[in-house]
Formats: sequence, C-alpha cells, structure tokens
Amino acid sequence: MSIPRFLLAAVLLPAPWMASAAEAGDADRGRIIAGVRCMPCHHLHLESKLIGPGLKGIFNRVPRIAGVPFERWDDASLEAWLKAPRSIKPNTTMAIPPIAERDRTDLIAYFKRDENSEAADR
Repeated sequence: MSIPRFLLAAVLLPAPWMASAAEAGDADRGRIIAGVRCMPCHHLHLESKLIGPGLKGIFNRVPRIAGVPFERWDDASLEAWLKAPRSIKPNTTMAIPPIAERDRTDLIAYFKRDENSEAADR
C-alpha cells in the first residue's frame, strides 16, 4: 500500500500558519506558566508590587525597575530578561531558574494578550 504523494506532502511540509502560530506562542499555556513561575513574587493582574513589580499590562510598558536598559517591555526585551535577568541587571533580586524557550515564548504571548493588558480594563 502506498501513500498518495499529496497526502505525504501535507504531513511532511508544515503549513505557513502552523509556523506562525508556533512562533507566536500559546497565551493560555503562558497563563499557567505565569501562575507557577511568576506569581510567587509578582501580582499578575495588579500593577502593585508584591516582591517584584506587578505584571498587569507589562507588555509595551516602560520598565519600572531602575537600571534596566529597555525603553519598553516588548518581545525582544522580555525574551532577554526572562532568559537571563542577571545579564541585563547584575544586581537584580530576581532569582529565576532557567525558563525553557517554549515557556518564554508562551509567557510573552500571555503578557501580550488583551486580558492581561491595560486595554482590557477599558
């Protein structure tokens, strides 16, 4: 029994929409990761400080941590910070164990999502 070539191609060649979805991250999964990894020190739905600053509406917000060299928290700055905060600010009190690349991508997708942004309050 042979598999038709068009079916084989459909299985082996990723669709363009699949690649962009994977790159964009899974905000629902990111919400779960944030609950486990971020909530011990940060409020997720408040801007007020717990141990670290609140993360509500963090995406595209100006950093509230002195000494952080970013103008805004965007994809690149959040990726860099979540990957290695001490390489950005050596004396940070953020003691974060390594976060896998997929988890960082999903966290950023969650931070970008409307329900977690200031726009959701309007």
